[in-house]
Amino acid sequence: MSERLAAVCARELVSQARKNGQIWCLDGDLADSYGATQFADALPERFIMSGIAEQNMVSMAAGMAACGLRPWLFSFAAFLVYRAADQVRVCLSQTGLPVTLVGSHAGGCGGRNGKTHQSIGDLAVMGTMAGIDIWTPCDPLDVFHAMDAAAQASRPSYIRTPRDPCESLSGTAGDLRWLTDPSDYVLACSGLSAHWAMEARRAVADVGINLSVLHVGRFQPLPRSLPMLISSAKRWYVVEDHLRTGGLDDRISQVIGRHANAWFGWPTGWTGGSGSSSELRESCLLGSQQIAGTIAADVRGVA
Repeated sequence: MSERLAAVCARELVSQARKNGQIWCLDGDLADSYGATQFADALPERFIMSGIAEQNMVSMAAGMAACGLRPWLFSFAAFLVYRAADQVRVCLSQTGLPVTLVGSHAGGCGGRNGKTHQSIGDLAVMGTMAGIDIWTPCDPLDVFHAMDAAAQASRPSYIRTPRDPCESLSGTAGDLRWLTDPSDYVLACSGLSAHWAMEARRAVADVGINLSVLHVGRFQPLPRSLPMLISSAKRWYVVEDHLRTGGLDDRISQVIGRHANAWFGWPTGWTGGSGSSSELRESCLLGSQQIAGTIAADVRGVA
């Protein structure tokens, strides 16, 4: 079964809040879009509808955290990251207060909402904020892992979740997760793009290429073992639901000193658009067959 990951997060948060009276949920007037209504229905006395005022919501949450509470904030990633960027910087990054931001509808697949509601550069923005853990779960198991880590941390966290529902994938949830057996050809991914990577893997398998898929669930700080796994591959590639600047390929290249052999993501200069996920992906060369074709050509070129 496929679910929106923010809804999975909200449901699990109810369970955690029943055991921990310090947990509160704040919402930016979009609870019905990603399932935060589950918390409002279950624990209304610890739910705050903050309205369309994300800057105030972040500041309020910081004050709550300073008083010993553990607030979780839900809204679209575009509004949490861009509109409230200064409050995140001053009230969370610079103070280190343990507030968790859950950004739903992240990335480029925003459906009919269009470019104002898309966030194809949010990791670049949040990645410049010191002391904030960034999580990019690809399925419910990864959500649980990220939530446990955020709950145990004494610093702010950002959990990035897509609009598209996600089904469970193989492998054990963690900061770094093989979704397939390792091979000489590695396709690194994060979040929603893990599902695109698995589609591409099946496509290149049809032409005899064994492509492994490595999911990066913790974007900041990067898992320490990632450089070794990437460097040991004959060829490695990156697919991500983000711009290249400040994204996964950019992060990995800073660690190992070179970019991927082929990169797939939202192109520089693309500001977003309205349409189905498949339409938007294909218009930006992110369709599974398009990704598979480029990887297959690269493998044949070095064989």
